[in-house]
Amino acid sequence: MSSATSNPECVCIKDPHRSPEQVKSDRRQIFDKTAAVFLGKVVSVDAYGVKFRLEKRWKGNPEDEAVLSRNPAGTFPDGSPIPEECAYGFRLGEEYLVYAYLKDQKLRNDDCSTLKAKDAADEEEGLDEIKPHEVVREKSN
Repeated sequence: MSSATSNPECVCIKDPHRSPEQVKSDRRQIFDKTAAVFLGKVVSVDAYGVKFRLEKRWKGNPEDEAVLSRNPAGTFPDGSPIPEECAYGFRLGEEYLVYAYLKDQKLRNDDCSTLKAKDAADEEEGLDEIKPHEVVREKSN
């Protein structure tokens, strides 16, 4: 998985020459560590959270909306600290593929676990190999 971070100070380092097997293994590890994996459209953003209207879900609660806390997650899945400025810069109306982690009973994410939907086709296909997605609602404009 690759990600264009919203902050140039926050860099997701991924070997660009990983084998297909390594990509699958990495995706599976991330999937297993998350509480939710979904594709959704941002319908509101405020100081406390980002609300998504879900379109596809691979993992998570059965609701048709998800809210990510805007507070920093604290650490990346590997345990390294996430600087507050590395929080993803979501835009109202945009669609994203999100791997969300549960911390303090709240869903959170980081720059390296979020992709703009338009850049996520390969990732969606790989996720469907792990678990076929559920259509939550038909894509809307």
